[in-house]
Amino acid sequence: MIHVYGVVDGLDEVPPIAGVEDAPLERRRVAGLDLVLSRSATPPSAEVSRETVLRHAQVVEALTRRSAAILPAQLGRGFRDEDQLASAVAEQAAQLERGLERVRGCVEFGLRATTELPPAPEADTGSAYMQARLDQVRLQDDLVERLHEPLARLARETTLQRRGGGVTAAYLVERDEVPAFEAEAARLEHADGVTVVCTGPWPPYSFAAGTP
Repeated sequence: MIHVYGVVDGLDEVPPIAGVEDAPLERRRVAGLDLVLSRSATPPSAEVSRETVLRHAQVVEALTRRSAAILPAQLGRGFRDEDQLASAVAEQAAQLERGLERVRGCVEFGLRATTELPPAPEADTGSAYMQARLDQVRLQDDLVERLHEPLARLARETTLQRRGGGVTAAYLVERDEVPAFEAEAARLEHADGVTVVCTGPWPPYSFAAGTP
């Protein structure tokens, strides 16, 4: 089985670490793109072990540090041979090339912000339900304005999700902007009445759609 870690560009050298199942890493040119992979005699399993998850993440993080651009591969998908891999990459080659340009020189940060929702209405009526939903939306709007928008101004791209009494977001940040982004994130973590968790920098997982 062939295990792919990512599509890379500007990789200075393959990291001196082992891949999944301690297999050596290889750099392969497929359909005009550089891939980093390893091989295993073990067939793919429906259950991915914790060790596989950790090793995959370690390799991707090492590649991120050494590459100008990386599209992390989907964990758990394997290819039985070179032909199957080449076919899958060829089908997506144009999309992958655009993806590399999208994330070039960038890393990802994450935000999770939550606040307490107002008590649920006692009366089970349509108007009470609508008022509770309106209060929830207003809380989310406040979090977006206070927390998401200042960080979004420092990012090339963002994603945003509203859930219950909070929001989650991902930010594609150019490396030159990382110090400013981290400083702003540290300031926002002390926002009143809100639990704020900022994470990163990470490989750009949230912005690598379509990677094999």
